[in-house]
Amino acid sequence: MNQRRSETRTRTNLAAVVFALTAALPALGHPGQHMGLKIFITDDAVRYDILMSADLRNMIVPTDASAFYYNGPKKCFLFVDPKIEQKTRDAYQEFFKKKNAVTIDGVRVLPVLEKLKFIPYIVPGMTDSPLNYPPDVEITLAYPTKGRPKQVTMVWELFPQDPTRAAFGLPSSVEVMAEIDAYDQNKVIFFTADEPEYTWHYSNKPARKRVRPVVATFQPRTIPIPLLSLAALVVGGLGLFGLRFAPALRKSRGPAIGLVIAALLAAGFTRGYYVKRVPLPWEQQVEIPDNQRAIELFETLQRNVYRAFDYKSESDIYDVLDQSVDGDLLDQIYNEVYQSLILRDQGGAVARIESVNFLDTAVVSKGVEPGTHIPAFKVRSRWRVRGIVRHWGHAHRRTNEYSAIFTVAQRGNAWKITGVENIEQRRIVKPGDDPSVAPRPSQQGPF
Repeated sequence: MNQRRSETRTRTNLAAVVFALTAALPALGHPGQHMGLKIFITDDAVRYDILMSADLRNMIVPTDASAFYYNGPKKCFLFVDPKIEQKTRDAYQEFFKKKNAVTIDGVRVLPVLEKLKFIPYIVPGMTDSPLNYPPDVEITLAYPTKGRPKQVTMVWELFPQDPTRAAFGLPSSVEVMAEIDAYDQNKVIFFTADEPEYTWHYSNKPARKRVRPVVATFQPRTIPIPLLSLAALVVGGLGLFGLRFAPALRKSRGPAIGLVIAALLAAGFTRGYYVKRVPLPWEQQVEIPDNQRAIELFETLQRNVYRAFDYKSESDIYDVLDQSVDGDLLDQIYNEVYQSLILRDQGGAVARIESVNFLDTAVVSKGVEPGTHIPAFKVRSRWRVRGIVRHWGHAHRRTNEYSAIFTVAQRGNAWKITGVENIEQRRIVKPGDDPSVAPRPSQQGPF
């Protein structure tokens, strides 16, 4: 691992040098090293869809502009010479064979270059000819699986450099964000020079079983039993039994009656001593957690709410939400979280959740739900949600901060969120957020 990290740092430094050399060239196309990555995992292959800017692709496989001609109907650049095209394809395949290790179920698999497409730089309202700009490139690499994989280990070793980030106090090395689309899930992962490896595991469990409910701790109801009083009553009862059925005691009733009276008095005087509580196995009650445990339970439930949106189908999202949210709130929370993830100013793109961080959570009250004997507690929480949306060759980060009061109550054998009172929500900018995206008010809703 240390050797691989050393090699990665060497490649990163080399990339910085190459960028410095190419920065002196005219700023054509997407200036800088930009890249987009999406990984699909299916029964037949693990596919990498890679989009790279002209600067970045020229760093990997330098290709002169004279090798292309622009095909207007197909809106792409084609090679003038088929031999150059084949040589270029082989060069890309060889590069990613060495720099992008993929291991499927313990076996290293080499890539097959399925697509190599050079596309023009076109933006809305642009009047210049695409021929004036060097093309970007789309690549699809397929790693055959020979059936549904159980484990895929990926090591990504190409990290673009962006010196302009230094103006915003950000490191020039760009971490690579990848969107993984695998069966029923769609999630975002990150490759960095220090952590270039990620392992994906297949799960055949239904979505609702991959998120465990927050189980409530039950304790049986108990009744107090005064042992000394009970013993005295037993003695008194034996005396009464003897008076009724023992002929010898009938002849001396005085001492027997005295024994019974003494036993009853002793039972009364000792009823508060040596009391043992005996559980009733047929009747149990939920144990209301202490404040620290209540906070932990709530934060787990809240994280599970956002985790539900890693899934693609609405039914899976609802199934996962149902583990943490009471049925009456499912639709409300589904709509509010989904709406908060839609970036209206980015054409309706949907952000993926990167992290949920709690800033301040405190217990407001503990007791039961109004009009019932169902245990419940309330917390007031302030938290931040960081979302990511993929754009051309990079990812925008958005950070929203929320504040709300939540009611958590027993539902069956679990704790669930049963009520939400929104207090405040606002958009903020954190270090590492895309500096080109200005703050804006967040969507309504407590998520």
